[in-house]
Amino acid sequence: MSFLNKLKSIFEKKEKINKNSENTKKNKVKKSFQKKDKQTSNKDFKNKKDFNKKKRKDRPRNKTNEQSTGPQPKQVPSYKGKAFSELNLDPRLLKQLNDNDFQFTTEVQEKSIPHSLSGKNIFCSSATGSGKTLSFLLPMIHKFYNGEISQALVICPTREIAIQIQKNLRLFKGPELTSELVIGGTNMDRQKKALKKYPKILIATPGRLLDMLKTGYIWLQYTNYVVLDEADRMLDMGFEEDLIKIHSELSGSHQTLLFSATLFPRIKKMAERYAQNYEEIIIGKPTNVANTVEHVIYETSYKNKIFELKKLIKENDGKIIIFFNTIRETISITNQLEKMGIRNIRCIHSKINQKSRERIIHNFRSGKLKVLLASDVAARGIDIPNVELVINYDIPNNSEEYIHRVGRTGRAGLQGQAISFYTPKDKQRLYAIEKLIKNKIKKKLVQKKHRSSKKNNEQQTTQRSKGSEKHPSRPYRSRSPRKGKKGVVEQ
Repeated sequence: MSFLNKLKSIFEKKEKINKNSENTKKNKVKKSFQKKDKQTSNKDFKNKKDFNKKKRKDRPRNKTNEQSTGPQPKQVPSYKGKAFSELNLDPRLLKQLNDNDFQFTTEVQEKSIPHSLSGKNIFCSSATGSGKTLSFLLPMIHKFYNGEISQALVICPTREIAIQIQKNLRLFKGPELTSELVIGGTNMDRQKKALKKYPKILIATPGRLLDMLKTGYIWLQYTNYVVLDEADRMLDMGFEEDLIKIHSELSGSHQTLLFSATLFPRIKKMAERYAQNYEEIIIGKPTNVANTVEHVIYETSYKNKIFELKKLIKENDGKIIIFFNTIRETISITNQLEKMGIRNIRCIHSKINQKSRERIIHNFRSGKLKVLLASDVAARGIDIPNVELVINYDIPNNSEEYIHRVGRTGRAGLQGQAISFYTPKDKQRLYAIEKLIKNKIKKKLVQKKHRSSKKNNEQQTTQRSKGSEKHPSRPYRSRSPRKGKKGVVEQ
């Protein structure tokens, strides 16, 4: 018996050992799987926010997003001109150009800079986004570095263009390059204090510059270098008389550079008045738009415009600028789109103060805002990269304005699209635009949307059926128009 008991105890010990070994193996396998799971979870999803973001991306938002037909930016081989080092610019200027990754000239810069360096008056016509700003800034900086000029004046039509020119100027450093803005919509007392420091470069709009000339804070007798940027736009805005008064104050000898995006007889007359014996530089056809822009016209009704606009915004993921003819419509359409649930949109017009305008443009440029609704304030001079789509909610009253609106897309060799909403009232405006650009724009018919027409029909049928159930003997019939006291039908 003792022997049998010993055998039993031995077998029981072996079974315990086997069970313990199996348990340890299972635990090891579990731990290894847990480690792998943790590693994958740490790699793929570092935080809960990343996990939620991935979920949102995988989740289909709308059918329209799946079938997006919006234009995607494609790089087109652009003009590659001479290197800046070949233009006999000051070495200090060349070094700063290299630091800011400016190596090669555009066509405008290549053709205009040598003439302006030699001291000639220039009249240059080139499309928007072709690099006209550096065409007049670089010769000016070169001449300041070499002591050839002591004062410079840049006149432009809008505040936004003036601010942008100053930003480009601040890329280049030097004690000679002190600048000040003289623009409307800002505190005049602050500008007076800044002018007491005697800045060497003034960047001004015509109206505020005249006001400052009257106060005696500015003298233009010693100005050697004068630039009229976006000259055609200044004529369109009615600044011709102001420019004549400003020109009369420029009594000393000076070099004049006049830049325009379009070329028409009235602008040539302006050039002859302000710049005698000028060198004419015309690049491309003055009424042409960049080849990188696709033009489309949507034939629709006025009431259907808002629904087509909402559809286009949802279909396109890139930056969109929408232009209007009036400030009132700009504000009302912005409010309607926000009520429809569209976010990341803002409007810009002349009634918005300067700080908020700058903030909106900065957010749009950086990508925080997707859609910018604008009056013609933003149609000129504002350089916003990677705008994929421009929409003309209203066809512009002035055919020349179409060129500048469309010029916000297809810049720097990128592909862009311009869509214009067309109603029967716009027939003459469209004809003028096609005549100006010497090309017919392809049209696309858009079906009219009658909101909840099916629901209304269903409601009417249910009402009729209910009425017939209550009074089976009487068929349903519409009310006859009531008669007034004198027997006249009231409508």
